[in-house]
Amino acid sequence: GEEPAVEYAEGTAVTVTVLQEGQPVREIEARVGDNLRKTLLENKVELYRGLKKKLGNCGGGGQCTFCAVDMVETDGWLERSEYEDSKIPKFPTARLACLNNIAGPATIRVQ
Repeated sequence: GEEPAVEYAEGTAVTVTVLQEGQPVREIEARVGDNLRKTLLENKVELYRGLKKKLGNCGGGGQCTFCAVDMVETDGWLERSEYEDSKIPKFPTARLACLNNIAGPATIRVQ
């Protein structure tokens, strides 16, 4: 994969902007190196919408794909992994939140 243009040091404070239909735009303060799924859940973002996803999610093991988020804009993030390519091939800009640690500022769309 390509190297990011900018690299942010671990622990750097960055903003993750969250877009979700029917919800106000949220700006979450996070740190580089924090797990994206954990950060979203800790900030009460409804990552798992609907009963099936709430009850059926794999708990962050990279299996169910329910935590997939669309990376609208990122700075400092590497390309997604081949594993993610194989799990969510139809959505090339999506990432599995559980498998990604925050690498820099980002705008994401949550389903």
